[in-house]
Amino acid sequence: MIKYFLQSDAENISWSYQFIQACMLGPTIDDEGGIDDITAMEATMHFLQIPWKVLFATIPPRRFGGGWIAFIMALAEIGIVTFVVQEVATVLGCAINLKESVTAITLVALGTSLPDTFASKLAAE
Repeated sequence: MIKYFLQSDAENISWSYQFIQACMLGPTIDDEGGIDDITAMEATMHFLQIPWKVLFATIPPRRFGGGWIAFIMALAEIGIVTFVVQEVATVLGCAINLKESVTAITLVALGTSLPDTFASKLAAE
């Protein structure tokens, strides 16, 4: 059974529930109380994102250590992800015979522009 909680309950969720939520996929309830079924694209994207969701579920809830533990672990995981992206960019640049500076600038441009593009698309819909 899917557990729904209010924003005030978000402070009280357990650390283990973060892992359950990261792996769980289920229908959502829209504004009018109707149930929206899962599309094939949503299911595919969910299964592709599970490793990332589980990685970031390792960050403890903010109530532990006054939020400092979560802050430090989030910074460490952002550093790890940044290192992985940098290594992938280097390998990609070598594979297609581009200078590292061109590859870095291109990936930074994509990384900063794509979230804005998707947000604009959702706002337009």
